[in-house]
Amino acid sequence: MANLRKWNAPSLTTVLSTGLNSLANNAMSAASATINNDTNLDLNVDIEVNLAALSPVGSSYVVIYILLAVDGTNFPAQSDQDLRQCTTQVLAVLPTGATAATAQRIAARNVTIPPGKFQIKLDNQTGVALNAAGNTVKFNTYDENLNA
Repeated sequence: MANLRKWNAPSLTTVLSTGLNSLANNAMSAASATINNDTNLDLNVDIEVNLAALSPVGSSYVVIYILLAVDGTNFPAQSDQDLRQCTTQVLAVLPTGATAATAQRIAARNVTIPPGKFQIKLDNQTGVALNAAGNTVKFNTYDENLNA
């Protein structure tokens, strides 16, 4: 009998929170704590960015960058300006809505992630500073179970 493909149970984790509070426009957050995908070897992630009430300007968006420790220990140490020029480290670009003074809950689904250790950063390109509280980036990692 052939194996049945099913998703493994999701695992929702907050990877950025207070570091996003009052983050200026055109600024990047500090890197998240290390996310260790050595053991689970998850293939995919759903990303949820929750921004407390803000009034985005123009064609606004946020960018999630991934910093991979290729050797398992050392993470890239580019400046924010240099990181913006390195498109190979973009994990997701999420456009924000244009409605004034509302919270934004935006998501990217089924994004491929690498094995190993990595960190993420959020680049605020909303045209305004983020709210002083209530901002998060959450990951839901998963893969497929062929032995269901």
